[in-house]
Amino acid sequence: MSIINTNYVPKSSDSFAKTYVKKANVSYNSIASSKESVVEDYKRRHPESAAHVNQQVQAGKKVWAKNGVEDVSRDDMSMEEYQKFFHALLGTIPYDSTRVCDVNYLTISDEGWEQMKKDPEYEAWILGYFVEDRSVRNPFFGWGGNTGMVCFERFGASIEEHHGQGFSKSAVNGDKNKKKEESWWDKRRKKTKELMMEQQVKAVEEARAKREANLQEYRNHQLKSQQRLKSFLTGKPQQQFMNQTDDRKSAAEAYENMAGLFQSIIRYSDFKR
Repeated sequence: MSIINTNYVPKSSDSFAKTYVKKANVSYNSIASSKESVVEDYKRRHPESAAHVNQQVQAGKKVWAKNGVEDVSRDDMSMEEYQKFFHALLGTIPYDSTRVCDVNYLTISDEGWEQMKKDPEYEAWILGYFVEDRSVRNPFFGWGGNTGMVCFERFGASIEEHHGQGFSKSAVNGDKNKKKEESWWDKRRKKTKELMMEQQVKAVEEARAKREANLQEYRNHQLKSQQRLKSFLTGKPQQQFMNQTDDRKSAAEAYENMAGLFQSIIRYSDFKR
């Protein structure tokens, strides 16, 4: 199994063809007709995908033609030579302009390499897959710090074993990006929380001042009660009911204000937690 970063500098077709000069007696394309390919097996079991798979295979064969390697014999290559040959072919497939900053990692199992080497259709399908994939435009490129994708592709010995994933670089490095620059929403939430804190502090200060006023009013009420008691004991009961209505009202208001202050303090403590 190999894991390769597939960001290559494409070679010209002339220099590529000169590198691989070993030719087969028959076209590499014709080898596929001698035995069934895993591609044909896949199309038979998934007829709904047959047209798409055919398009990918044809795109891969165009990569052969572009580089002049339709008749290059893979049988004459060692596995190491074949892997270098395939990755060199892969490097000639261009990227869309919005994908040039992508980082790509390709994993192929040992069984996958063996199948590709002996199965021209399967090799062509994999090449065609990358032709299609690299031509897709990234609509989010350049938006919100999006500088490309990190892509992982894994291939086995059949089409069903292929698995691919892609992630935005900004998502992969999310924590680092947040440290570098806060988003508008992060700034807004932070500012809102600060304003709420200021309002709570202001409310507590106002409640504290009101509490002091209520305490003073309560002291005055107590003083008046003592005065009424003293008047009663000294034989002046007529003053017992003076201002009684006002005193009861003041006591009730003092109690309600102190209860409201207590609730404000509780809310402020919960907010801080």
